[in-house]
Amino acid sequence: MKRVACIAGLFTLVLSGCGNLPDIQRAEKAAAEGDVQEARAQLEKLAKFGLADAQVELGDLYGAQDTPEARQKALDWYRKAAEQGSERAAIRIGKMNAREGETPEQRANGARYLRKALAEGDKTALIPLINLYIHFPREFPNGKPLELIQQAREAGDPKGDVALARYYLLTDQFESHTDEIEGLCAPIAEAQPECFQLLARVYLVDGRSEDLKALVDRAKQAWEQGSIEDRDLYLFARWLSDDETPQKQVAATNELYQMLTPDYVPALTARAKLIMENNYLAEPEVVIEMLREARANGDLKASLSLARAYERGRIVPTDPKKAIEYAMEAREKYPSAEYLLGRIYKRGYLGEPDPEKAKQHLLTAARRGFPKADYALAELYWEAKGIEVNRVYAWSFALLAVEGGVERAKELMVDMVLSLPEHTEKRAEALYRQERAARRQMIAGGTSGPATTTKQGG
Repeated sequence: MKRVACIAGLFTLVLSGCGNLPDIQRAEKAAAEGDVQEARAQLEKLAKFGLADAQVELGDLYGAQDTPEARQKALDWYRKAAEQGSERAAIRIGKMNAREGETPEQRANGARYLRKALAEGDKTALIPLINLYIHFPREFPNGKPLELIQQAREAGDPKGDVALARYYLLTDQFESHTDEIEGLCAPIAEAQPECFQLLARVYLVDGRSEDLKALVDRAKQAWEQGSIEDRDLYLFARWLSDDETPQKQVAATNELYQMLTPDYVPALTARAKLIMENNYLAEPEVVIEMLREARANGDLKASLSLARAYERGRIVPTDPKKAIEYAMEAREKYPSAEYLLGRIYKRGYLGEPDPEKAKQHLLTAARRGFPKADYALAELYWEAKGIEVNRVYAWSFALLAVEGGVERAKELMVDMVLSLPEHTEKRAEALYRQERAARRQMIAGGTSGPATTTKQGG
């Protein structure tokens, strides 16, 4: 039976026949088969026509891409659907801003949507709201996460148990509640895979090496039986050798990564990185081959890792041309690739420094949230190798780098302050405030280009 929408579509979409009209079911089928381009083509026509369900589905497609630009497109489509009263869109806005929000304003916006959804009976909003309150207590001083956690537990939601364990961790109460956390997480680890990380922390804190080994075996068995997904095992493996782990378990991480490769591409890249950091695990040639395989499977993180390898020359001979090639592939998704390109041109790895190209890439990286690029720009304008000295720019970028947590920037500012007149410092601080405000506005508005409110670096 042809849809009623087909009749309207003949006039509004100016199409010649109903069989050619865009179709949500066709889009969903294309997405399920991996044909994202066809799915998007179908949905965009319907979304632009104003169909809220299509706008939500299109937002989901963009949200799955995991880049700042794609997330912003997802939010734009969700907002259009929410304006038409779509509850599905509203909860997605809340969850995305809560999970991905880079500014207090974005996170506050996420909290508003989540509270509204919760008040309207959508229980899926509860855990994202709890996570937001736990991670950003200063932004939500009246959040009362413990009350919400209790509400979730009383409703029988096992995520409430996980949230309580995480609450103890994030409020520095973990070590005094290890027995309780084990009781919360041990029965539900397969259903709530984050519990594997929490249990591993318990065993490491308490020095229970045999229990830790048994937990790793349990995770392996759960994955082999299909109780947990590839990504769940990958996240557990990555955590075991992460910097925040009480005692790194490199061998266990390597073993779990090996189980996941070659089918789960992120594990290829992660294992290559692990080997680069612990070169006793394998020969350099193995690392490069793994990265090339991951890159061939579309993993841009592998391109970034190859760029770093050829730029630094630690496991392969230095080759700045290859480093640039791989960094160019990764730059859209990873600001650190822009930083790497800026560093190559700043240091003259191709023969002579190219400060103009360096400035372009570093400024892009800095404005996309990579503070090391601010430090490099401060150096560039202070040292003025091939570029005009600009103390105002140098000081303002150094301030931005300090704000971003780059400790070396403080040392640079100590060197700079002795020869920086007071009036220059005031101008630089005014420019710093202007640039910072422009960046925040740029993030809030979802733009990726240079801030238009400053001439800095232009």
